[in-house]
Amino acid sequence: MLRVFSAAIAGLVLITGLALAAEHRGYLKAVGTNKLTVTVDDKGKEKNIEIKTDADTKFFGGKAAIATTELNNLIKESEGKGVRALVKTKGSGPSEVATEVRVAGKRPKGSE
Repeated sequence: MLRVFSAAIAGLVLITGLALAAEHRGYLKAVGTNKLTVTVDDKGKEKNIEIKTDADTKFFGGKAAIATTELNNLIKESEGKGVRALVKTKGSGPSEVATEVRVAGKRPKGSE
């Protein structure tokens, strides 16, 4: 009985942890000091979502870290389309905060 109860609690904790973490795939349109804007495909419709950032948010271009200024340069070079990105978050709703932003594609011109 105790084993079944312990297994049920462990499963509940695991499922809750997975539910609190989310991923958004789409086009990164803007990166500010405290938030970023991502356009995602929501059942065939484009939807803009704003996600908070904090000091712990990490930004990557490929496998290497990328500065937000370089990221903004990539967004400008895309001529309004945005940059393909994967945004990992914790929390949900208004308390959702980006933990990691991974950008696909090349580095901005002039940065090596």
